[in-house]
Amino acid sequence: MAAKPKFSLKLLIDEEKNRVVLAETCKDFADVLCSLLTLPMGTIVRLLEKRHQNPQSSSIVGCFHNLYKSVSDMDIDNFKTPGCKNLLMHPRSMKESHCRKLKLNVDDTEATKFFVCPNFVSVESCCKVYSNVSTSRCSCGNSMAREFQVEDGEKDKVDGVFLSCRTSYIVTDDMRVAVNSMGLVLNVLNDLGYSGFDKLQEMVIDVGFEEVLTLLGCLFTSDAPLTDTFLRKHCMAMKSKMLTPLVQEARVAGEVNEVVTLKVYVRKSDKAILYAECREEFVDFLFTFLVIPLEFAWELSVDHLNMGCVGNLRRSVKELSFEQRREAMLPYYYSCRIQLLDVVIQETPEYECLVSRRSYNSSRLSKTIKKSVLGDGERVAKLTPVVTSDSASIGLVKGETNFIVSDDLVVTAMNSSSTISLLSKLQMNISDIEEQMISIGKAQAISLLRASLITTSALSNGLSNFLSKMKLKEAAPSTFKIPKSEKIL
Repeated sequence: MAAKPKFSLKLLIDEEKNRVVLAETCKDFADVLCSLLTLPMGTIVRLLEKRHQNPQSSSIVGCFHNLYKSVSDMDIDNFKTPGCKNLLMHPRSMKESHCRKLKLNVDDTEATKFFVCPNFVSVESCCKVYSNVSTSRCSCGNSMAREFQVEDGEKDKVDGVFLSCRTSYIVTDDMRVAVNSMGLVLNVLNDLGYSGFDKLQEMVIDVGFEEVLTLLGCLFTSDAPLTDTFLRKHCMAMKSKMLTPLVQEARVAGEVNEVVTLKVYVRKSDKAILYAECREEFVDFLFTFLVIPLEFAWELSVDHLNMGCVGNLRRSVKELSFEQRREAMLPYYYSCRIQLLDVVIQETPEYECLVSRRSYNSSRLSKTIKKSVLGDGERVAKLTPVVTSDSASIGLVKGETNFIVSDDLVVTAMNSSSTISLLSKLQMNISDIEEQMISIGKAQAISLLRASLITTSALSNGLSNFLSKMKLKEAAPSTFKIPKSEKIL
């Protein structure tokens, strides 16, 4: 296996305080920092778990560890297709092709593949479709096992992946990135109270894959990620944070606001939400949290959470990047039954293939093929994504299924979990539990996303403010009545 590339990073450090004041880096490494923001949240969880194999790693990103593990532990029979589970375990990024141009790409997700039926040309009954998994079936009955390469339709217009300026960059300890200049360095030092360089030392280090992953973890938990990564060499657990409660947004006249309803079990004494019972629509929504890129997870959280130094990096990249991204977009195969966040789903992509009467003349798919390249007997065939009987409707998990979601976002199918066991684990007075119905619209969805990023009690922190304001009262005896011979442990 080829060695992963390393970058030379010049650190300016205060040895007395054991902290990094700033770093000077090349454009290639600055591009790597930008790429961290494009990683889907599920990919970040997977990478951090692989890098930080200790109990603290599970709390680096709020409840996302539990959400990811729920997908991993859930029986594949609960997903619409085996491919749906794989797409959540290894989520795809809209910036996949960009990241593969980096000198160091930390995302080890396998490149998206494209398959067609081997009889695509010779059998007229074959649909003109492609699939991203080789197990899909064509209308003729064969597996779509012939792999095609896809030409990257985006030509390099600038010399760079995310940043276009051919220069070095300055990165502060709190992850603010800017184009290098003498004035900038002087301003940073002055703001930190340094009148000169007498207390500062230069240090040149090599930074590779392992260091970047440590830095990624520190982005969420530290106010000084460079210091924690390169001097202290550790990533701390996330500290518990207080959230400013969101309130129900007033609807604009004529606005269509999608809503999903679920049943929650609330501890009356402190309004903590213990569990939620829901259907597949809400689970689809929760699982797409794993697909949303870090930059948009932060931006969709309304007041842009104080989540470590993620915000500083995102604001810097927004100012420096030559791309003007305005909206959160997910690949077309992540369509949910109901969309509660301001996320745009990619339009279904079509590709063209050059074929003759008896064979493929090209092993590549393209967005468009110029008619001027056609030879005698050749034609251009258009291909669209395959639609099979089990993927005809939108969604990731199977319908007509009840699920249980815990406060810390552990999701289990009702057919594989025991309600009695769940209640037994609560170790509390049954009369202190109340059942409520809650409608999840845009405001609740945003609040839940915010809470899941920085707390380990996402349902309570994200939804308690939206519970019924009516006076809490004793649950009806018939609701939680237990035979005298039984005892909740």
